[in-house]
Amino acid sequence: MAAIRPRDLLSNSLLQRLGGTQDISGPGPGGAAEVAGTLARDIAKLADVGYLKAALPPEFGGLGCTLRQAACGQRRLARRAPLTAMAVSAHLYWTGAAADAYRTGDNSVRWILLEAARGALFAAGHGAPGNDLHLASPRSRCELAGESGYRFRNTSVLSSPTPTWDWVAVHAVTVDSPPAHPPAGPSPAHPSPDAVLAFAGRGSRCTPAFRVVRVQPAGSPADVFTTSALAWGHSLNASVEYSAARRGFNHAVEAASVQPSLDGTHPLDRWPVAEAGLRLDAMKAKIAEITHPWPLVRGQEPDLGGQRLISIFTMRHEVAEGARQVLDLTAQIASAPAIAAL
Repeated sequence: MAAIRPRDLLSNSLLQRLGGTQDISGPGPGGAAEVAGTLARDIAKLADVGYLKAALPPEFGGLGCTLRQAACGQRRLARRAPLTAMAVSAHLYWTGAAADAYRTGDNSVRWILLEAARGALFAAGHGAPGNDLHLASPRSRCELAGESGYRFRNTSVLSSPTPTWDWVAVHAVTVDSPPAHPPAGPSPAHPSPDAVLAFAGRGSRCTPAFRVVRVQPAGSPADVFTTSALAWGHSLNASVEYSAARRGFNHAVEAASVQPSLDGTHPLDRWPVAEAGLRLDAMKAKIAEITHPWPLVRGQEPDLGGQRLISIFTMRHEVAEGARQVLDLTAQIASAPAIAAL
């Protein structure tokens, strides 16, 4: 367990200096360019205090934090700057997954830890809404291009909410080419495609600028790195969604509490307040089911699928649905005083 937790790095004074306070549902009235500039400045501030190295093992200059600690840090960050928290989630979950793999003796993604240790920023190329529920979008395709590379047909896989990234993860399934890992036995009439996970770099220091990290049969993950990436990714993104919903709820309650009630009841003595509070508590508990027991890595053969994988996707679905419901209830809370005055 890290002696210094990620949330300990997020002082009140630092949080007050962050500008990514807009809602995570869209870029807001400032426009995409202005928002990107704000996020870049916020990310630089977080890098200065060491927040972006929280998931790195101590030997790489990090805190060696657990998934639970990282999720708590993201919740604290999202309460003040939800857009900034979402922008750095990918960096934290790729480095967290790489750290999990490294602890099992898998050095294939050690370069991620080395790059992050020197200050490189990692992003995820699935920025379009809804594409963050899986590593490879069903519409994303790639094909072999030489002995060690792939050509990605869909350029939208480079879309990311993280500005100024050094490395972006790209994901796709192979088409029109034999799988890199053909199944044993007779070749099927329609061979299953491979799922490809790679990182594309930009800038002169990203050499080589394209790194393939995993090529596996499409389907459930079969190694620590990809399984941990799913657990870290869904847990951190869900933590941001939860905290953003809590933030909106708190603002609505604060505004409603100062409005006089014409019928003699307390302004907050209404069912939407209680219902939203119950849903927020359920969302937080669901995240805890995944993050609290998630090990740094207990041994060489952790549970890579089965019920644990189902639980991860269940948690993310319930948090996404809960956040949507809290948003609807928050709108009712905010409008209640005006309706009562009619």
